[in-house]
Amino acid sequence: MPWVAINSCSGISDDFRTLPTPEQKRLLPQASLPINVLNFLDLDHLLNNSEKIRPDEGEKETVLVEGYYPPVFGVWATHKLYRITYKIQNGSNFIIAKIMDRGLGEKEFSVLTDLYKFMNVPKPFGYMYDEELEEEFSDVKGIFWMSFIDNHIRIEECLRKWCIGEQDRFELKNLNNLLTSLWDSGVKHNDLKGEHLLYSEGKWFIIDFEKSDVFRGEEDMNDEISVLIGDCSVYLDGFVQYNRINFDGEIQERYETAITKILNSFDVKLKNNRYISVYMQVTKNAGIRSSIERCIS
Repeated sequence: MPWVAINSCSGISDDFRTLPTPEQKRLLPQASLPINVLNFLDLDHLLNNSEKIRPDEGEKETVLVEGYYPPVFGVWATHKLYRITYKIQNGSNFIIAKIMDRGLGEKEFSVLTDLYKFMNVPKPFGYMYDEELEEEFSDVKGIFWMSFIDNHIRIEECLRKWCIGEQDRFELKNLNNLLTSLWDSGVKHNDLKGEHLLYSEGKWFIIDFEKSDVFRGEEDMNDEISVLIGDCSVYLDGFVQYNRINFDGEIQERYETAITKILNSFDVKLKNNRYISVYMQVTKNAGIRSSIERCIS
């Protein structure tokens, strides 16, 4: 996962300075926050005085702030997400700071607090919001603090690497159990894009629950898997277009094998699903569209 260093103990990083001004602005907080995520003294104070943020690790000293800045096929996009590196007695560690509206932040904190007890999700440390700022500012956001998942690959990247032969397996180990546990707990992720399923240390993790909703049964499950397959397919569509790769032969066979594997794993029927129809419309590669039709028919 690509991160751009914004600030360090020695000041603004060279990585950040080399970005064009519009990209720099997109990486920086734009709203009034409880603390300035670029102010190291504020961060040190927070990390060492909050009872919820790893209180048992000892004294913490912030050394680096990075912004999540993923380039996708020539188009740069960003989330208001920061990885904070801090020093502790036995080395270093990370914590994630996610800039969020109050309602969404409180909801995601509540959902993760329940799910973390039995699922592979980020550990929530707390949602920080300053109500007094509302008296002076109209656009006040808070910071949701959570553990960092050091993922090796996202599921959309896993599909892409499998299709072009960069890896020997399309790994779905424990993914079925992960999503089934989520639905059994009564939660619909509601944004099951490829970038929200991360593979780390031999396990799948699921992140980003700000759009989550109540799970209502089979139709919701079909929707979730439709979004997952559709989003991964659009990602692959962008990849083959950007790199001018012909989607045929072994690539197409591998793609259909992977999609069929997902469908069989969850035993879903997506032929008339509304989300699949939308993704089919935005997918430009005719081969990918025909493969989807064959797999879901």
